[in-house]
Amino acid sequence: MMYIFKPVLLASTLLLAGCTTFFPPLHTHNRSIVFVKGTPYLVPYGALFNTTPVKEKITLDDYRRYGNSSCKKGDLLWVSPKTAATLKEIYRTDGADAFSYAYGEAIRTGRMGCAKALSQEEYHYYQTHNGL
Repeated sequence: MMYIFKPVLLASTLLLAGCTTFFPPLHTHNRSIVFVKGTPYLVPYGALFNTTPVKEKITLDDYRRYGNSSCKKGDLLWVSPKTAATLKEIYRTDGADAFSYAYGEAIRTGRMGCAKALSQEEYHYYQTHNGL
């Protein structure tokens, strides 16, 4: 009986460990709700964000080209403050080509992104469960 129990226990432990590794939980403790034109968005805490939701197809194409296919019209674009300063410095010192590469890299690595508008239900949930 024990020789059957050990493989089952080992397999279930590996499965559980694999699931928690490959599917990390969404933590909202490092995010904040911001309002743009009366609409709530959930953005990373401390991120810089634009005050006009995305309207241009060319901006969305940039994000999709660099691997962030979830951006849509009406989303809010955000960037980490350190990345914004770095991109500005790269453009100033190294030019447009270096900036273009760094811009794409920032999108690929998640230092720039987009946030969709929260529905009233989502806003209420985050507000009550996370104190945002």
